[in-house]
Amino acid sequence: MHATPQEKTPRRESDPQLNRAEQIIAQGGEPLLPEVGEVSYLLRYWQDIGLVGSGAMGPARLSALELRAWQEGCCVTLAPWEFAVLREMSAQYIASLHEASKPECPAPYGDPINHPSHQLDRDVIQKKVVGQFKAFMLAQSSQSIQHK
Repeated sequence: MHATPQEKTPRRESDPQLNRAEQIIAQGGEPLLPEVGEVSYLLRYWQDIGLVGSGAMGPARLSALELRAWQEGCCVTLAPWEFAVLREMSAQYIASLHEASKPECPAPYGDPINHPSHQLDRDVIQKKVVGQFKAFMLAQSSQSIQHK
């Protein structure tokens, strides 16, 4: 949603370049986020922490130090898998920002700009997000079993 697709033709610098969410709003739509069920608290934590850290060359994955400082400051204790999920969410967010800036990259939530009702396809989004969480959780639990 926050990626700004690069345009194939040069534009005047005075024209603002809109990110995907701003494009949806400009077309009369409303950017919506999927329901993620029982792990929705992780999204709140992630937004509270900040989606990414600051690196010398731009956004960087949230560091363990940043997560520990947030935990201490907010009096929240993350389980090891939650800690890992938040760091991975940050890394995947940065990767998708870079990938989604390519004009040929399709939006992961459908095409609300060209959709008749200018709405996101909530089912597409929900299936993708929930599927990613399940895959990550499965990978984490199998890693835990292997280390025992």
